[in-house]
Amino acid sequence: MAISPRDLRLLYQQSGGRCAFPACTKVLHVPSSAKDRAVALSEVAHIVGQSIDGPRGDYPMPLDERDRYENLVLLCEEHHHVVDAQPQTHTVERLRQMKYDHEALIADATRRAVEARVGASTGAVNVSEVLYSSLLPVERLPEYVFSVPCDYSEKDSRKVAEQIIRPSGGEITPFLLRAGRLLCFQDMSIRESPFKQLARGRTVSRQSALEYWNDVNLMRWYVDLLNRTLNKITGRRQLNLDKNHRRYFFEQAEDGRPREVTYVPLNQATATRQVVWQPITKKTGLPKKFWYHRAVALRFTRVSERAWCLSIRPEMRVTRDGKTPIDSDRIGSRVTKKKSRMFNYDVLQEIQFWRDYLFESRPRLIASFGSGQAVVVSSQLLSAQVTWPGVPPERAESFKNTAYEETLFDLADLERLDEAEVENELEMADEEG
Repeated sequence: MAISPRDLRLLYQQSGGRCAFPACTKVLHVPSSAKDRAVALSEVAHIVGQSIDGPRGDYPMPLDERDRYENLVLLCEEHHHVVDAQPQTHTVERLRQMKYDHEALIADATRRAVEARVGASTGAVNVSEVLYSSLLPVERLPEYVFSVPCDYSEKDSRKVAEQIIRPSGGEITPFLLRAGRLLCFQDMSIRESPFKQLARGRTVSRQSALEYWNDVNLMRWYVDLLNRTLNKITGRRQLNLDKNHRRYFFEQAEDGRPREVTYVPLNQATATRQVVWQPITKKTGLPKKFWYHRAVALRFTRVSERAWCLSIRPEMRVTRDGKTPIDSDRIGSRVTKKKSRMFNYDVLQEIQFWRDYLFESRPRLIASFGSGQAVVVSSQLLSAQVTWPGVPPERAESFKNTAYEETLFDLADLERLDEAEVENELEMADEEG
């Protein structure tokens, strides 16, 4: 199989006529003169060898895919020789990253040059607008961590979980087994505690959240409890945890079938969106040999002494058949390339999807642990008013659904938390008095 003219055009256009090898500054042509024609100095290198016997040729890739643009990188003669003579140093993964970095650099340089030209010709001026982040403010966190001595080791989480009494009010029951103790956000000393079987006959210790935040080891435990809380919340929203990459993803609802969910997008009332699907080859109309699953990385971050945020980072999971994940080194460049084509509005659209889906189109997310203890996260994205050149007009979309309407039910949920917190504080003061 030979390289098609289409793939060659793509490679030369995306490479900008420059060698992709890092730090190489060679221009891959000699200009024409009055007497002679221009000379092309570029060489097309295969990332995975064109044949099985070629450099990196034993990498698992079908032979009929090796002459495609995705497996080609443009180099000068010197560096083509170097990468093929040192295949152990210049691996498939390294060459793929080299190709991506170089083409992204060319695209960015071209974009800036065009924007400067357009700005000079139109007399463009700075604009003032609101920029939205991927951070959501945390309005409330548990004030205390409760713990009791425990006979179980850290490997016995399943045995402990079997002894937890399922709360009737929708409470979440994350816990940790650390240093011979069971830690949780529930007050284990009260009669209706979900952990009462594990705490029976033992002295319950209570420490303030600030004590945990100001100690490096305890801080790690507190964040672990928050992450366990996220596991419970996302589980209720039918998401699975990818432990290796610390992200949550959609699974197929039915084997071999795509999956859609309904949500509120940036500028519409409602819409449906694919969250698990098998992409289609444009040329043939046939499905490709892999599946995409929308995924998200969620993380609590302390931004000041008492302030925290929840960050949302949209991700993508790729599987062979809707279940079996593909190794990261085989799909990393594919996902990275997909992300590289996303502009401001595209990224904001992804964040909006996850914000709306996780918060169920409500102004805040509440995870209650009883006795007024709760995690409360506002759905209002942190934002700032800035003056800057702005984005290209075709990408300058508005964002209408910035906030969700506060209902009486939402206010009642907060009021119940406040009342329970006050009642619990009074009870603890009586006990200490």
